[in-house]
Amino acid sequence: MKVLVTYFSQSGNTEKIAKAICEEAAKASDADLKKLEELTPDMVAEYDCIFMGSPLHSGSLAAPVKECLGVLKATSGQQMAGFITHMAPAYPDQDMDAFAEPMKAACKEKGIEFKGCFDCQGFLGEAMHALVQKKLNMDDDQWAEMIKQMTGRPNQEDVDKAKAFVKALFA
Repeated sequence: MKVLVTYFSQSGNTEKIAKAICEEAAKASDADLKKLEELTPDMVAEYDCIFMGSPLHSGSLAAPVKECLGVLKATSGQQMAGFITHMAPAYPDQDMDAFAEPMKAACKEKGIEFKGCFDCQGFLGEAMHALVQKKLNMDDDQWAEMIKQMTGRPNQEDVDKAKAFVKALFA
């Protein structure tokens, strides 16, 4: 099986998880790791299984990932799994699975079997801190607690969970 692990990452969180996924996939398959911007629809069509990664931007997949999903070619027998990084430790009012909805919809439209989605917390880039703190209407103490929770993420536990996600898909 030929596996593609592709991702969009600005802060390095999604890239770290992509590398872990590719490392695990390479144990069972021929696996390639490529940044999203390096790909064309024809290149993606050559793979049997695609792992596509995105950070959450304002509660949605990053725009370049959505654009890629829109131009995927229909390929018989292809599978896709997603992976998502986000700054919040949890989204209590939202189902994390719903964030993968654009992936599910693209797969359904293109005849690709959707295999699930992994998510984990990442660290929000420093340049975004003030903007996000304001958007979430958090005081300085609340924001300091949020920073504490996301510092060091994704961590080794997150990497191990990403690898376990891949193992389960190939089992």
